Amino acid sequence: MAKKQNVFAFIDGDKKTRKEQARAVRTLGLEAQRRLAEAQPKKDLNAGFPKRRWSPGGQPRRHSGRGASILHDGGVKVAGHTAATAYPFCAGPNLGASGPPIGEDLYGGGLFCADPWDLYRRGIISGMAMLLFGTVGTGKSSLAKSWTTRLVQFGKKLAVASDLKGEWTDVIHRLKGKVIQIGPGLPTRLNPLEEGVRPSIDRMGNPLSDEDWTMMVRTRRLSILTTIVKILTGQDDLTPAENNALQEGVEGAVAIAKRAGRMMIIPDVIEALNAAQKNSPGKIADACEDLVMSLERLHTGDVGGMFDGLSTVTFDSDVPAVSIDTAALRGATQTGRRVASACCGTWIEAMVTNPDGGQRLVVYEEGWDAVTSRADLERMVENWKLARDYGIFNILVLHKVSDLNMAGDQGSQMAAMAKSLLADADIKVIYRQDAAALRATTEELELNDKERQMLKTLPKGTGLWRMGQKTFHVSNDLTVEEEPLFDTDQRLRASGDTGDDDAFVTVGDHRFTDWAAPGAGKDVA
Repeated sequence: MAKKQNVFAFIDGDKKTRKEQARAVRTLGLEAQRRLAEAQPKKDLNAGFPKRRWSPGGQPRRHSGRGASILHDGGVKVAGHTAATAYPFCAGPNLGASGPPIGEDLYGGGLFCADPWDLYRRGIISGMAMLLFGTVGTGKSSLAKSWTTRLVQFGKKLAVASDLKGEWTDVIHRLKGKVIQIGPGLPTRLNPLEEGVRPSIDRMGNPLSDEDWTMMVRTRRLSILTTIVKILTGQDDLTPAENNALQEGVEGAVAIAKRAGRMMIIPDVIEALNAAQKNSPGKIADACEDLVMSLERLHTGDVGGMFDGLSTVTFDSDVPAVSIDTAALRGATQTGRRVASACCGTWIEAMVTNPDGGQRLVVYEEGWDAVTSRADLERMVENWKLARDYGIFNILVLHKVSDLNMAGDQGSQMAAMAKSLLADADIKVIYRQDAAALRATTEELELNDKERQMLKTLPKGTGLWRMGQKTFHVSNDLTVEEEPLFDTDQRLRASGDTGDDDAFVTVGDHRFTDWAAPGAGKDVA
């Protein structure tokens, strides 16, 4: 039984009895609380106010809107075209007016302006690379030329690593830049073993010491020589003996060039390898012999006379634009073209991948050809990853997304590297695509149904700009002075019909359009 003592209740007995006694105790407690509450005086919260006649909603009169029923707004369902007509002043996202104008924003109206460095600073993009897709004749090359030349007028610099068709030569001359023409029978030579431009600081922000600079140059030389040998022999990697022999050749070539008082060249490496062959054990000696036979092709083979001596041109980091015209290599073998592309790319990138060189655009024309070369692909992947450190913005021009599949079989390392270019490019511009390429384009770029339908009928010079999750419909507007300059039809340019000659401004030995004249459009920021 329960015994009440002060505030405690002692309960004994079997389980059933204990439950009944506990229930009785709880009931007594609740009853005591109720009596205590009734004994206390109540507070009138409405004291001093008139007695309320109606509910908080007011008097429920007819048509008063304060009746028992509550109104609910269910919205209005209309088609997108109807909504756009009813609300004509609504527009899509806009990037603002920072950077050079490209054309008209067909979604929201007004100018479409873009500066990749400003877009990165504002957090709109996180990768400094762009892929430009478009079938033949859609105006993709005109966009690449017009945007880059306008960016040059805003204080940027331009570099075209390998101009296979010579399309950029007139553009670079118009910008008062420097064109380097390389090919069989031409007097120009490029030394792929040049040191390049020395930066003032290292990756950690500390002053670059002589020892660190020497190591950087040595690494760069070993890299290009390894690339050349792999292209010439068709190997994916060098053997341990070949790597060891190549290191001995570079060390010996440094000593030979130092005694001669000049820059190291390919024949110095060949001479050093011949000397190492005589004093090395069997495997190393055999590797030296194989390397000599491969590198001799740069001296006497189909690319002889182009990369086997001191450079006949110098790189001026102050010029606004530079390109390497490799149109003369069209008749060379595929291996020869790839060796030339690797040497040209390495030479120009040794000059431009310098944090002290300012902001520079690097254009890769005919990307379908570049992705099929392991050397070019590896170099592009590196530049994509390190673009922010180098202060560069990469532009790769392709016909369609499936061109990236030409890099290699699905699942291969080459295919994975090509896919990484697509993933790391935060700006993707798509011009008109044919029906066969639409499916791959839609899947790879995650386009919606409306964007897919638009790609079938986009007029020339109009494309979709994808920046993250934002899409812009932009027309690239060219002036009458720009059209003949950026036209890729060689026969039309050869006809000599370039329009009104009064539209050009003559400065020294060069002729500029009114917007491309020196001093025009300088960035005041």
